[in-house]
Amino acid sequence: MAAALPEEGALPGYRVTSAPETKTGGEKSDHSVRPAACQPLEDARSRVFADSVASAWVNISAQEFAPPTETLTFTSYRSRGAGAYLSSLDTALDTCPSLSLLSRYGDRVDVGVERVKDQVSVGDASVSFRMHWALNVDGFKSETYSLVTTVRSGEGTITVVSDSSVGSQLSDAKKRAFVPKLDQQLLERQADALGEAQRS
Repeated sequence: MAAALPEEGALPGYRVTSAPETKTGGEKSDHSVRPAACQPLEDARSRVFADSVASAWVNISAQEFAPPTETLTFTSYRSRGAGAYLSSLDTALDTCPSLSLLSRYGDRVDVGVERVKDQVSVGDASVSFRMHWALNVDGFKSETYSLVTTVRSGEGTITVVSDSSVGSQLSDAKKRAFVPKLDQQLLERQADALGEAQRS
């Protein structure tokens, strides 16, 4: 999986800002999300793929403008596992217009969730959603917008997570400039790379 990830200079419009990292086997959820049925959504954002065989990821950044954190992950599954994973995200999105999770400071934070309905035209199936929440740390207020997109290709998935944090004092118009959006070309290139990796 790691060999299929893009290297610096190989991803038009983006910089690859880290070396590939890999993990064999799934990772357990921390089960901090409420309601519990919404846990798959935070797991996807946090790169927790409980039933996977292996995963590999790199951090990327758009050359012109991008949220400060973007991660591209390839994940492999056993037979029908990738489809089951996407179904779990679909089910969670149908029942979770909002959820709460623990921040890095241990506070419980309310998070809004919305399905992204822009059509992803690559892979065998896809799920995309945004999450939005606000934090107040020592009087500094910030808002985070996160876009999570997963595309299934055979028994593998591509997950692109884009997180953008902005000061809440910005106007709504300026905040919209930071809201992550789907990049169809990025998804298409990586779906092709994942498909090639599965055939080799």
